[in-house]
Amino acid sequence: MQADAAAAGGLRWCVRRTPPPDARPCLLLLHGTGSSGLSWAGSAAHLAPTYSLLVPDLPGHGGTDGFADGVASLPRMARAVAALLQAQQVSPVAVVGHSAGAALMLRLWLDGALPDARALLSLNGALLPLPGVAGSVFPVLARALTRVPMLPWLAAQAASQPRAVQRLVDSTGSRLGAGEVAHYQGLLRQPSHLAGALQMMAHWDVTPLVPALRQRLAREPIPLMLAAGRRDTTVPSAQSEQVAHALPGALWRPLEGLGHLAHEEAPALVAELLGELMLRASR
Repeated sequence: MQADAAAAGGLRWCVRRTPPPDARPCLLLLHGTGSSGLSWAGSAAHLAPTYSLLVPDLPGHGGTDGFADGVASLPRMARAVAALLQAQQVSPVAVVGHSAGAALMLRLWLDGALPDARALLSLNGALLPLPGVAGSVFPVLARALTRVPMLPWLAAQAASQPRAVQRLVDSTGSRLGAGEVAHYQGLLRQPSHLAGALQMMAHWDVTPLVPALRQRLAREPIPLMLAAGRRDTTVPSAQSEQVAHALPGALWRPLEGLGHLAHEEAPALVAELLGELMLRASR
């Protein structure tokens, strides 16, 4: 994939695409909080023979601008990605979202921004509010931290140390190779990236998501699969299982032996799961 700059929705984006011209159907890949589009590099090799890929760095992440006022809410992120799709003149036939990217994918579908989508794949989706006290305290704490201008710079100095990065990756329940760990080390060296991730966490609210999906899917079904690594210690797989059982027609796929970064541990997995889902869509 080639990384290019693009303008849409008042932001300057870093976007990776398979080289045009390309008659293959478009597949949109959305990364999670604190990551970037480069996290899909391994999976892209397995997906590119079938799809034309569009892989953006989300606002405030990697090489994409953050919102000037720092308010990176789910609806606003969805509007920004919708503007990018329009500017790129693409309409994905399928979307894969990881972690918070899965919530963003589903918000886009609810907003009508994916009119040609035939299948939606959630990987380790962060689709429910944090339980208990954490759910009420954490966003408040994150908003307070965004008001400390030096914090992202200080955090970048500490978090970019090799041992700190390795501990952070290990804490997800995933086991990544040196190249994948280096990707996160590069991101954590960027204060702007850390600020963007913090702003996203400070303003993220998925509370309305599942009820809205339940109503929409009841009257307008779409093949939707929720897959999650059983070793995920960031977003427990039980969350995806719970959501799958709550949504009409949704499929649940446990991924044994994989953690939160399952698509980086097993790059061929995305193509396998999406192939199953698209086959279901074609019936």
